[in-house]
Amino acid sequence: MEKIISIIGVCVFFVLVSYGCSSKQTALSEKGGIWAVYERECRKCHRVNGKGSLFGRFIFKIPNFTNTKWQDNVSDSRLIISVANGKKKMPGYKGKLTDEEIVDLVKVCVRSFYPPQGQ
Repeated sequence: MEKIISIIGVCVFFVLVSYGCSSKQTALSEKGGIWAVYERECRKCHRVNGKGSLFGRFIFKIPNFTNTKWQDNVSDSRLIISVANGKKKMPGYKGKLTDEEIVDLVKVCVRSFYPPQGQ
């Protein structure tokens, strides 16, 4: 019985870590503009740091925006289409966001993670 409780505790811990409790999450909305849209629509899966949760990257194949190889191999137009129409588990945002917001999410938010901080 103690082993089951320990396993459940570890699972709960990893779920909480994957969702994070960072104060940086509110910093996005303080930037205003398109970052407020990123916080509202994208942060849940892609996280504040653009890396996505460990669980999301492995299970749902959420891209790591700080990965230079990924950034180098994906075009703005491909990303804009993915955001507008959705891709795999990601919902499409056409109709929910304006075309300008979709373009800005790609060109301002997604591209801001490249190159990664510290490089």
